[in-house]
Amino acid sequence: MGAWRRRDQLRDRAALGAWLRRSLVNRIIDRSRAHHDELDIDAVEAEWQDDHYSVAPETVLERAELRDELEDALARLPVIFRMPVLLHDALGWTGPEIARAMGAGLPATKQRLRRGRMMLVTALAEDDARRRASLDQPLRCWRARRHVSAYLDGELDPTTREAVEAHLEGCPTCPPLYASLVGVRATLGGLRDPDTVVEDAMADRISAHLAAQAAGEPDR
Repeated sequence: MGAWRRRDQLRDRAALGAWLRRSLVNRIIDRSRAHHDELDIDAVEAEWQDDHYSVAPETVLERAELRDELEDALARLPVIFRMPVLLHDALGWTGPEIARAMGAGLPATKQRLRRGRMMLVTALAEDDARRRASLDQPLRCWRARRHVSAYLDGELDPTTREAVEAHLEGCPTCPPLYASLVGVRATLGGLRDPDTVVEDAMADRISAHLAAQAAGEPDR
């Protein structure tokens, strides 16, 4: 870790926590890349200043509960607004901790947090061509692999399922992993015979439990 390699630069050992936080923030910022469709804070704030502007809260909350939608919306926030939102609302950092880590004053940090939250809601509320194009971008391998288990169980929404299938068609490394998951699951499915898997004593207890439930009797 870069911070550990530079530990000799730290003069005040009592400030270790703040120093590590600042190093973490700097590393995240350095690794951040401009999103292809970042929101314009001036445009977003102008919308929020308009008395007629509003959103559908049920849509915002529904999309916020879908990880892909939430990650895409967060990615549309410029990093100086995204970082305070993630550090404060996801990781529980305080305003002063974020300000020190980002090298900003507390008033500026609070303003960035406020603006970041506004931008996130706006990004989740949008239902236009820009948002759909953003979500239609090809999945990265890890993003697709996170969905494979739900894909196997038929639990994905149609849009995500199609994205996973499209990724599997074109990716050279994910199909073997998927095939292995399918094969292992099929092998485990062959162990369903209770005579070969469940010991006699356990089978008797399970049968007694089921019989008691059917008769409305308490377990013994």
